Amino acid sequence: MTGLDEALFQALNGLAGRWPVLDGLARLVVNDYLAPSTLALMLVWMWVRGATPPQRQSDTAAVLNAIVAQFLANVILKAVNLVYFRPRPFDSDPGVSLLFYRPWDSSFPSNPATFAFAVATAIYLGDRRLGRWALCVAGLWALARVFCGVHYPSDVLAGALLGSSIAFVVSRGFSAWARLRDRLVSLLRELLVA
Repeated sequence: MTGLDEALFQALNGLAGRWPVLDGLARLVVNDYLAPSTLALMLVWMWVRGATPPQRQSDTAAVLNAIVAQFLANVILKAVNLVYFRPRPFDSDPGVSLLFYRPWDSSFPSNPATFAFAVATAIYLGDRRLGRWALCVAGLWALARVFCGVHYPSDVLAGALLGSSIAFVVSRGFSAWARLRDRLVSLLRELLVA
């Protein structure tokens, strides 16, 4: 861990335990349900909202990109975890203000940040306005993970970069997937489910 990583962690986590209202908000954001559910609802909204066939096709493609991106990003994350294990901040420093349960898996890269930024970036690449909100949700979740003592800043940064990069490649640079996705979208439209 670098000095900057440690200093940022101490600055953010050092605020935990001082103000009950801030701690309560952080506990709400850090949990395993709020951010994933919010991002999932954004994907559902994109799936059903299209008023025109081109918009429905674009939105359906973005949803499928998000699903594939988060899957691929998590496969890569698990591969990284097989070769590198980083202890959690609370494992290394008993003075950490822990406002969350004790995850047992590797701290680096952050699983939640990887997932959230893969989905949020795919949403953003499909719809910038909704995507800004999705990126805010992902960013708040990542920040809360540091504030609550379960990740270092570099953990969530690495997860955000991994998830966003994979979403970008899936959405913009993976032509074999684009052809398959477009066929799938056409099939789903014929079946009246997209």
